[in-house]
Amino acid sequence: MAEQQDGARARLQRVLVDDVRTLAYRTQHLAHAFAEQQAMHPTDLEAMVHVMQAETDGEPLTAGGLAGALGLSSAATTSVVDRLERAGHVQRERAEGDRRRVHLRITPAAMGVAGAFFGPLGQRTDAVMAAFSEDELSAVHRFLVGFSGAMESAERAHREG
Repeated sequence: MAEQQDGARARLQRVLVDDVRTLAYRTQHLAHAFAEQQAMHPTDLEAMVHVMQAETDGEPLTAGGLAGALGLSSAATTSVVDRLERAGHVQRERAEGDRRRVHLRITPAAMGVAGAFFGPLGQRTDAVMAAFSEDELSAVHRFLVGFSGAMESAERAHREG
């Protein structure tokens, strides 16, 4: 009986890994479709996502913070920010407490463009989540956070190693 349970668990774990891989693949393709529609380089889109997330977290990014998040040099990050600024997606804003410090902010126009593209996805994912109980969603959250942490750790080890 224990062997059957172990076998079932191993199969489920393989299925979950495949599911995460498929989700990553589909996410990447949707992101590329958005970037293509907006005539953006995928790195520019990744930069926008980092800037948006930082704002959501209440910790606006500086160009240096964005460089670290993207794994790019300062010069390459400046090019990314310049392109995004010219396109009207981000703006540079002096920090109130320290005028030498410049934060990157997503523009309302960029939020509108992203909302128009990703809004239907939000409706679809809301419908998917409506089929799950709060306890199930909590378990999925723990799984995804743990899986994401494992991937981040592996990436860090690869870069350092």
